[in-house]
Amino acid sequence: MEPLDYCRNKAAPTGSSLHYALLFADRDTTPGLLAISALHAEISTIADDCSEPGVAAVKLNWWAEELERLRQGQPRHPVSQAMASAIADHGLDATVLDELVTGARMDLEYGTYPSFRELSVYCHRLGVTPAQIAVQICGHEDPGSLAVAHDLGMGLQLVRMLRRLPRHLSGGRVYLPEDELTQAGVDRDRLLAGHTDDALTPVLTEHAGRARNFLDNASSRVADSDRMRLRPLLITAVLYRRLLDTIEADGFPLLQRHHHLTPLRKLGGAWRTARHQRRLSRRTDKAAS
Repeated sequence: MEPLDYCRNKAAPTGSSLHYALLFADRDTTPGLLAISALHAEISTIADDCSEPGVAAVKLNWWAEELERLRQGQPRHPVSQAMASAIADHGLDATVLDELVTGARMDLEYGTYPSFRELSVYCHRLGVTPAQIAVQICGHEDPGSLAVAHDLGMGLQLVRMLRRLPRHLSGGRVYLPEDELTQAGVDRDRLLAGHTDDALTPVLTEHAGRARNFLDNASSRVADSDRMRLRPLLITAVLYRRLLDTIEADGFPLLQRHHHLTPLRKLGGAWRTARHQRRLSRRTDKAAS
């Protein structure tokens, strides 16, 4: 299988949010976006996919070595081979990819976070790092647009953590701030055992509110001159926000069912968002003329 085909199957299969977002990406940026998304998917889910921490540690060590091989021009894995092309095409700094492994190691080293301040470090490594690379791949004129990657990455990672709550709990990990759980009267041991009640709702509402604010900030802070370049990232932000709204409207029954947007809603949302970005970008064109 060709490296890009592997990346597409891993990160953007038909019907996924990224699949629809990439329909509106510039042709020369699609391979790079597939590569960084697939690399993130490979590394960030290791702890969830491995029931034995020792096996997960071995896999993370392998990826740390593979990233070094990537920098030496000798990648073995299809994803890192695709990533090598993206680095060459877009002049990316390959050293920052180590942050993904560092973040994934936190899955094995920490089972709880005292407050959101500590949790934000984890989100930055696993969420903001790939978002920054994605912005660089898409390109930007306004220096301020690169800062959008922080809000985008934080928002996307918080939504992912919400969706993966059942898997995290089964693995003995809680990605909700300890101080907020205590204030709400949520017993961590009962939560790890899969027992949820109304006391958890305010904590999840706070979590969802943070994610929503980050995603909204990412969409609003992009310079109009960069909106067409960053369309696939802005579409992803909108689709994740709509998924978040769906989960919250349903009352956060995360341990009972898995939420998703239908392909039709994703396609419609992607198309409307792309059209909206085009309208906003035209304001810059009119101002310049």
